[in-house]
Amino acid sequence: MRGGAAAATLAGCALLLAGCGIKPTGVIESGHAATVEVPGAGGPVLYFVSREGDRLVPAPVFSDGYRMEAASLLQMLLAGPAGRAREAGLTTALPPPGDARQASVAFAEPADSELVTAQLPFKVGDLSELARGQLVCTLAFAGAPGTLNRVTLRGTDTALSPAECELVS
Repeated sequence: MRGGAAAATLAGCALLLAGCGIKPTGVIESGHAATVEVPGAGGPVLYFVSREGDRLVPAPVFSDGYRMEAASLLQMLLAGPAGRAREAGLTTALPPPGDARQASVAFAEPADSELVTAQLPFKVGDLSELARGQLVCTLAFAGAPGTLNRVTLRGTDTALSPAECELVS
């Protein structure tokens, strides 16, 4: 009986070592990674939180090719997702704005300094990383076309150091 078990074990090992007849291959080059064109690219974009609550998602604002004032974008962001963004299940990590009309955006002088300051009607010191990201990424592109701004968030409690949108590398 021992001999039969040993023979069966050896036969099983031989089958495993033989594989299934598929030969190994090298790495196959397939070109560059795919790119996606976002509708409204080049136009204003609001950043909301994904349905899963784990990342920022761009939500293009269709403005018939016209640029929107940064203050208007901030007002829209503070109001939360609407239309298609809400239908897609996007949410916000920002606190209720209270009187959102108190929010404002100022670009540093000279205009080429690439620094934006957002005055917000709520505390910014305890904002989550996603909430800060929503504000910073939305306003980072709100200046001159092709310009990536650093954004300072100033709330009712403190002002945070200038930050860049971490979605852009």
